[in-house]
Amino acid sequence: MASKQIQCEMCGNENAVGNCKSCGYVGETCIDIHKTVKVFQTHTVFIHEAVEMHGYGSENQNLILRDITEERCKQHPTEKAIFLCNIHDSMICGRCLHSEHIPCAKDVVDLLHEVVNIDCEKVNTMKSLLKEVKTEVMLLKDEAKHSKECNRINADKCVQQCMELGNKIKRRVDELTSDIRNGITKKHNENMTTHSHITNMCEEKTKWCDDVESKIDSFVDNTMAGHLYLMSRHFEKEASDARSHLKEIKHTHTFKGFDFKENNVILKCLFEDLDEVCEQQDEVTGSGDGNANDVFASTPKINKTRRELTVLLNQAKLELDNSEK
Repeated sequence: MASKQIQCEMCGNENAVGNCKSCGYVGETCIDIHKTVKVFQTHTVFIHEAVEMHGYGSENQNLILRDITEERCKQHPTEKAIFLCNIHDSMICGRCLHSEHIPCAKDVVDLLHEVVNIDCEKVNTMKSLLKEVKTEVMLLKDEAKHSKECNRINADKCVQQCMELGNKIKRRVDELTSDIRNGITKKHNENMTTHSHITNMCEEKTKWCDDVESKIDSFVDNTMAGHLYLMSRHFEKEASDARSHLKEIKHTHTFKGFDFKENNVILKCLFEDLDEVCEQQDEVTGSGDGNANDVFASTPKINKTRRELTVLLNQAKLELDNSEK
């Protein structure tokens, strides 16, 4: 048994296929009037979608009210934008359609008349694309999380390596300065020993002079000419021996001079080398599609010293001179 058809409330001559909030149920002719007559273009029209239940021998229908558009025309704010111009990719009203969009008539879609059914294929395509975008978003998020963790681990590793390098440099500096300090201390101790030998010799010879002078004075005061005569026989030799001893100790025990002076040129080269050794570099890993991670890595280990490189340079210069000759 067929369900009762709803008649158009405007003309009453045809079955209603839509509903106007102001006019009530309307048929196809009256819907066209709503599209073309200015006074009706401000009305809100819903289209009924009739779904016939095939296979049951019945004409039952589900009436679905759809509000096609509530958009307002940008050129004519009082008019509803019920058309889509594919040429300009914009929503337009009837006034626009019959003015500047006349050349676009073939590419204008009537949203109230043509777009009444849901395109399941389009829906599935749109959802599929959304799913792909969401998948890419999750992949990027996971990659960023992984990169963050790798970066943290690498940062800790680089900091540790930097600290180890600093400690290695400090130990080497301590070794070098320790040798220098030991050398300075050794020379200082040798000079102290020299001073001690010279002082002891001087005190010994001073005592000898005082003793001899005291004897001479005693012999003179006591008129001991014989003792004075005997002393004078060996006095010149003893005085000469004392002088020889002084010369010998002065020649043998000498003070060793030393000084500490920074070599600014070498220090500058050293600091420049340290800048290169401790340089922070950007190392890019991964493919060229933007999925790369920036990590920090120190420069490769230097295998040759400056002296070795200087020797190689001099050898190269010598070979170049020989080849030119």
